[in-house]
Amino acid sequence: MFPMRLYFWTALALSLFCTLAFADDQQTFTDSANWAKQTASQALTPNALPLNIDEYCADATCRRDIRAPKEANLSDSDINAQKGAAFASDEVAQSINANFNQGRPDIKNDPAMQFALLGQENAFEVTHGLSNAYVDCQKGTQCTIEHRPRQCNQPTNNAVPCDKIPVFKPETTPVSYQCKSGWTLNGTLCKKPSVECRYDYYNKVLEHGGNCGGGDYSYAWWERQRPNFPYWKGKKTYDREYNCRGGEHSGWEKNWEICRAIELSEPATPTCSSGYTLAGHTCVKQVPSWQSQCSLINSCKAISETCIDGPQTRLINGIPTYLDCWKYRTTYHCELSDSCATLPKDCQEQSRTCSLKQNGVCVEDEVKKACPHKQCSTTQLSCGEQSFCLDGDCYTEEPKLNGNFDKSVAALAGLSEAVKDIGDPPQIFTGKPMKCDKKLAGFNDCCKDSGWGQNLGAKCSEAEEALGKAKEKGLTLYVGEYCASKVLGVCTRKKRSYCVYDSKLAKIIQEQGSIGQLGKGLGSAKSPTCAAITPEELGQINFEYIDFKEFYPEMHANTQLPNFDEIKKRLQSATGN
Repeated sequence: MFPMRLYFWTALALSLFCTLAFADDQQTFTDSANWAKQTASQALTPNALPLNIDEYCADATCRRDIRAPKEANLSDSDINAQKGAAFASDEVAQSINANFNQGRPDIKNDPAMQFALLGQENAFEVTHGLSNAYVDCQKGTQCTIEHRPRQCNQPTNNAVPCDKIPVFKPETTPVSYQCKSGWTLNGTLCKKPSVECRYDYYNKVLEHGGNCGGGDYSYAWWERQRPNFPYWKGKKTYDREYNCRGGEHSGWEKNWEICRAIELSEPATPTCSSGYTLAGHTCVKQVPSWQSQCSLINSCKAISETCIDGPQTRLINGIPTYLDCWKYRTTYHCELSDSCATLPKDCQEQSRTCSLKQNGVCVEDEVKKACPHKQCSTTQLSCGEQSFCLDGDCYTEEPKLNGNFDKSVAALAGLSEAVKDIGDPPQIFTGKPMKCDKKLAGFNDCCKDSGWGQNLGAKCSEAEEALGKAKEKGLTLYVGEYCASKVLGVCTRKKRSYCVYDSKLAKIIQEQGSIGQLGKGLGSAKSPTCAAITPEELGQINFEYIDFKEFYPEMHANTQLPNFDEIKKRLQSATGN
C-alpha cells in the first residue's frame, strides 16, 4: 500500500519539477527544485502522510481482510514456501532474476545519448557561450567525432578465363549420283550402249557351200533364235575346204561370231558436296555453334581469345568432322564500380575479403575501413542560459522508403530456404536430375518447353510430363544433350538432361551463384549431378549480384498484407480517440 502512495507523490513531485525546470525565471526554478526535494523526502516518511487504508477497498470484505489477513496464521516456513512457489511461477520475477547480474545496458553508442553526453562533457563551453569542435553556440549544433566502420567494394581486376566448345547440329542434303565418262545417268543407274558378240555351239553364224550336195546355205542363231535383225556377223572363227565323192567334188564351211547391240548397266556412284559426308543414303554435315562453359555477369567483357585445342578431325555422331580449333579460352575483364573511391582518403583499411567470384576467380573484394566521422545535429541548445536539451533527442529523423526492399526480402527468403536443407551432411538446394527424349521429326517432342496443359505428353512418360510442367514453372536448368542410340553410326534418338529444383529461389541461386559466381557445374549431359551447395560455398556467394526479378511475382503473390482498417481501429482504441 505504502509504495503506491509513495510513487504517487514522487511522480507528482517530478512532474512539477520538470514543468518548472523550463521556466525562464531563475528564482522560480530554484524554489520549485527545493519544493520537489522536500516532497520526495516527505514521501519517504510514511508516518508523516495522511494515509487512510480503507480508501483502497471497495467493500467490507476487503476492509476485514486488511485488518485480519488470511496469512496471519501462517508460520515462517509456510510463508517462505509460498514465497518460493510464487517466485518460481512468476514470469516477471524469473526475468528479473535471470538478468539481475547482467549489468546495466551500455547506451553510450545511442545517437540520442551521445548528444546528451556532449552537453555534459562540454558543460563549461555551453554555459559560457563558447564554441568548439563538439558544440557550436552560434548555430545551435552539437557534433560527435568517431571512427566509424565503413564497408565498400573494390574490383580486383583479376582476369577471368572462360572456355567455349563447339556444339554440333547435323545438316543434311540429298545425295547426288555420278557415272564414269561415256556412261549416262538414269536414276541411280549408269547406262552405256555396247556390242556383244558370242561364239559357241548355240550362238554363231554358219555358212556352207560347194557341190558335195545339200546346196549352199547359211543361218544364224542367238540362243537358238534365228532372226535376221538386229544381229550381224562378227569376227570369223572357222574356215575350211574339203573334197567329197572321191575327190570329184569339193565343199567349204565358214563360221563367224554373231553380234548384237546391248545396253550396259551398273549402279551409279553416290557423292556428296564438299564438306558433307555420306551416311547411308543421306549427305550429312555437322554445323558447329560455340557454347560458353561459364555464365558471367554483364560487367565482364572479353579482352582476348586463344585456341587451346588445335586442328583435328573427330567423329561426331559417326561423322568425321574437322575444325581448326576445338576449344577456345576467352579472357574476360570485369568492369565493376569502385565504391571505396568515394570514401575519405583518411580512412584506414581494416580487412579485405572476396565478395564476388566469377568462374571461381575473385573479381571483387569487400573492404572494411575505419573512417573518422563528424556528425552534427541542430539541437535545442542555448548557450549561456539555464536551458538544455535534457533527453538529447533534439533532432528529427526522417525515414525513407528502401528502394531495395524486394531484393533484400528475396535474398532473406533464399537464406530461409537454405536453412530448410541443412542436415548431416548439409545439402542445400539439391537438384533432381531428369531427362527427356528429343524425338525425330514427325513424332511428339517430349522435350518441349510448353504446351503440357494441352495433352502434349500423351505419348510421353510420366517423368517427361513432370519435367515439362517443371520447365513451365521455371524450376529447371538445362544441362545438355547427348545421343542415346545410334544406327550405322547415325544418331537416331537423343536425350536432353535437366536439373529440377523445388523452388525458383533454389534455381536462381544455383544458376547465378553456384554456377555463375563459383564456377561449379551440373555434371555432363549423360550423367548430370545437380550437386548441392555446401554452407561454405553459400557463404562465398555475393547476393548483391543475384538477380531475383524472376522470383518477385511469386513473392508478392504470397505476401499477406495487414488489414489497415483493423490497425486504425486498434490505434484509436489504444489512444481513446
